[in-house]
Amino acid sequence: MRTVYWVWSMVVLVMVVIQIGLAGYGAFFVAKKLDDEGSTIDDKVFEDGFQFHAALGYFVILAGLVLMIIGLIAGIGKWRLGKHGLLFGLLFLQLWLAWIGFEVPFPVGFLHPINAFLILGLTSWIVHSEWLLWRERKAPAGAAPASA
Repeated sequence: MRTVYWVWSMVVLVMVVIQIGLAGYGAFFVAKKLDDEGSTIDDKVFEDGFQFHAALGYFVILAGLVLMIIGLIAGIGKWRLGKHGLLFGLLFLQLWLAWIGFEVPFPVGFLHPINAFLILGLTSWIVHSEWLLWRERKAPAGAAPASA
């Protein structure tokens, strides 16, 4: 079950990276439409640019919840589950920052991408620490332990 946990944590990390990339895509899609079509855009053009980012966001939140459940089943320990609780909290906060950010661009909208990088860092930490444990378990008996 630990292998499933580790693999799923990598899936969540890849989803987070793609999610950040899709935000960039949305921004440049909308900017290109301004260049192509004049000086204004409507809601439809904006939604076309950010629809993939918005849709994947819900799946990332769900994937974070699944990671926490898999971790619970795998018995990863309270410290690691605490990191998952924090990750899920940041993912849920990300949703609220997105919703409220439209009405309050500063500071709430400003915090949305900042929080995304916190999510990326925490997810990377989870994956890396699990990789270190996996490497330690796979090391031959008598080998020097992996340095962290």
